[in-house]
Amino acid sequence: MRIRESGSSSSGFGRQSKDSERSDRFRRGHRAGQKVKGMVMEWQSPGLAWVEIDGQRMLAQVSEDAVLGRERMFLVVQLSPDIILRELHDKPSGLNVLV
Repeated sequence: MRIRESGSSSSGFGRQSKDSERSDRFRRGHRAGQKVKGMVMEWQSPGLAWVEIDGQRMLAQVSEDAVLGRERMFLVVQLSPDIILRELHDKPSGLNVLV
């Protein structure tokens, strides 16, 4: 899933700079291959939700079975040129697999 940050689709003076700062902050604090927890905060549309990861709110594709206020696990796939996370799912066997 590609991550879009809060306000990235709106236009306004200085907005792109703030989005870039948030992206840079996320990149500095994470590495590819790292697993992170994100809390589903608010649905934007089916399969698209605002997720908070390490205090940063981002718009991300999330499984439609996600529950608001619950944590989900994500794998940081890449940080550049785009931040891409992959949601990790628990199988009934308890094993995490990439989707």
